[in-house]
Amino acid sequence: MKTRLLGLFFLGLTHLISAQNELAMETSQFKDESFTTSAITIQNEQYLNLKYMVAQPLPVRIKTLQKVAADFDIKQASFYSENKGITYTVNFQSNVNYITAIYDTQGIIISSEEHYENVRIPYHLSVELAKDYPGWSFQAIACSLSYDQKSGTVITYAIDLRKENKSKSISLTL
Repeated sequence: MKTRLLGLFFLGLTHLISAQNELAMETSQFKDESFTTSAITIQNEQYLNLKYMVAQPLPVRIKTLQKVAADFDIKQASFYSENKGITYTVNFQSNVNYITAIYDTQGIIISSEEHYENVRIPYHLSVELAKDYPGWSFQAIACSLSYDQKSGTVITYAIDLRKENKSKSISLTL
């Protein structure tokens, strides 16, 4: 009985060893004359690649709503006119979060006002607040973004802190 168990054990080990036999080959010389590169331009790339993105990652729901606003094609709207002097104000809303974006006739976002409830603040800010206010807990966090095509973006966090029966409101602008 012992020999059969040992035999099955070794047979099982050899089965695991043979699973690592796949080989991969990389070729660095790719010569295909029919292959051409192409550049894709995103219409509201400046709005999506905001300068503050490097400083902090934004929550997914903020990025998702901003992507909806950036992908909106004003030229397909029923109220669109080719008059160069007209701007369009469009509201996007998801639950309590919203974006009010102003588009030009080409569909480029000129400016936007955004408001988001119950978002996480960046880690480095939460560490600073925990050091400055030991023992206080985060109750509610709201984030407001103000984007302008020429001057950039301003982010403001409104944070409500609570400790026992005391409460405090803090506003941080980035």
